Amino acid sequence: MALWIWTLSILSCFCVSCGFKIKKLHFESSTELNHLIVNNDTGTVYLGAVNYLHQLTKDLKKQMSVETGPKQDHKKCTPPIENQCTEATLTNNSNKLLLLDKPERKIVVCGSLFKGICAIRELENIENITYYVDSGGEKSFVASNDETVATVGLITSLNKKQLLFVGKGNGPNDNGIIISTRQLYSEDGKDIFETYTDSTAIKSVYHSSNTQQFVAVFEYDKYVYFIFNQQEKQPLNNRTLIARLCKNDAHYYSYFEMNLNCSDDGTYDHCHSAYVTTPGEKLAESIAQPGQENSSVPSGDKVLLALFSKFNKDNGSLKSAMCMFSLRHLNEKMEEYREECYTNPEQKDFYKPFLAEGSEPHGSHPEVI
Repeated sequence: MALWIWTLSILSCFCVSCGFKIKKLHFESSTELNHLIVNNDTGTVYLGAVNYLHQLTKDLKKQMSVETGPKQDHKKCTPPIENQCTEATLTNNSNKLLLLDKPERKIVVCGSLFKGICAIRELENIENITYYVDSGGEKSFVASNDETVATVGLITSLNKKQLLFVGKGNGPNDNGIIISTRQLYSEDGKDIFETYTDSTAIKSVYHSSNTQQFVAVFEYDKYVYFIFNQQEKQPLNNRTLIARLCKNDAHYYSYFEMNLNCSDDGTYDHCHSAYVTTPGEKLAESIAQPGQENSSVPSGDKVLLALFSKFNKDNGSLKSAMCMFSLRHLNEKMEEYREECYTNPEQKDFYKPFLAEGSEPHGSHPEVI
């Protein structure tokens, strides 16, 4: 999601004699800011912006800026953009992914140019590019090249090697892949940013009838989760989904999804942001559901906080709400529905929304409220 305020500011208070003064720390960008990440070990701030990357100190003083655009490109053309792309024009480069890979001391940067390809830069000095290839073809297209379509990513370790999980919607010129696992190393003839295996990618088989906007990706226990909004065109309907797969599943056999409902006076059907945290004692107790045993959140368990909205078509009003979900309860509900999907032949609420490359489509839309 874009940060529409282009000035990053932090207010810090300090005491001088008997009074308080406010010191305003700020950094001003000449272009729209897209993403912000912080290295908690050093306090270094990284900003992904349209046509720029910025590296700041913890008090927002600029260490360096790197220009990433505009460059000659066209959304229909396959990079490298040379003389064969006669439609190419000077095109802005929106930052689509900005992720820290602290174990490798690298930063992964993906833009909207050149079909959403990515680069790897040094963590201490973003001017230094350690990997960038624009001739890899479709296997290297990671992010959406549509500025209005969100891309989310997560870097994690598996068998002591770094992997990148990616979720993205599809613009008119995207490749249809909405979820994929990419390797951040070269091995067995596969390059960096290629899919981990030929099966670790999911394509939308109903690209013309629905669209996805991804909100968040996170890992918990042995799973990776994606949260996204799905707009269905016929009939017109929006729903928020949570998808789960095993981190070590090289073929996506474990992929499962269900509705993530936030309800009060009606359903808040559009998720804007999500955050995983450990709740305090009182907050954990408040999630307990009356009449249900073991519904509270045990100490140390994680919860998902998500911000939703709903639009009233009758009067044009917009209402918002925040809902909290126990990740343990979500997993239990997923296991319950997954078991029912496989064991109950009369179950009609399950259908197959996506196609895992190299396998049959599978998935489901039961609900969790």
